[in-house]
Parts: sequence; structure tokens; C-alpha cells
Amino acid sequence: MSTNARASIAFGRKRCLYRVLFDAGPVDAATFAALSGVSESSARVWLDEQLDAGVLRVVPAPTGDREELLLPGEYVPILLGDHGEAELDGARRLLAEHRGELPQVLVEEREPAAAFR
Repeated sequence: MSTNARASIAFGRKRCLYRVLFDAGPVDAATFAALSGVSESSARVWLDEQLDAGVLRVVPAPTGDREELLLPGEYVPILLGDHGEAELDGARRLLAEHRGELPQVLVEEREPAAAFR
């Protein structure tokens, strides 16, 4: 995992950007920027870093005329933290079911000590 990917994930966790993605559902860069209070150019850079790391998925927008980005449910307990919130129960089940499919960057994020070796 690249240092840039680790730094980008740490930045997103610290700034609660994954919470914005979780609460909003699939979004485009402009919507994400507005919801998170960052410039659209900064939002695009960060979202691209998440795509490169395998953290986000591209999904078709409901209108079918563009694509949006989705934070997969199975990644939510790792990126939002797992502090017992009932709202994360479904995501915890997804994580257990899809653990073997996690991008390496999230496997290492789940075990922070390993991420910085």
C-alpha cells in the first residue's frame, strides 16, 4: 500500500469524509464537495485517491446519464470505526461476508500497526 493511500485514508477518517459518503449514499464530486464543505477540486482529488486505493466503487446514477461514487457497505465498519453503533450492524455483516474481497489498503487499515511497518 502506498504512503499516499494511507495518508489519504487517514485524512478522510480524521475529517469524517467517510461519514459523509455513508450518510449521502452514491454521490458525484460536486455533491460530495457541497456536503463535506470542501472545494470541488479538493473533493475530486480525494475521491480519485479513494478510487485508486479500491475504497470506492463507481455506480451508475439513478438517471443513467452519469456515474457516482459509492462507499461499499462492507468497508463502513473499518472506515467509520466500529464503536457499537446499531446503524452499522448491516455493514458489519457485509464485512464478515466479504472480508476476503477487501482491497489490501483496507486490510492494513483494519490492522493499523501493520499499515505503518
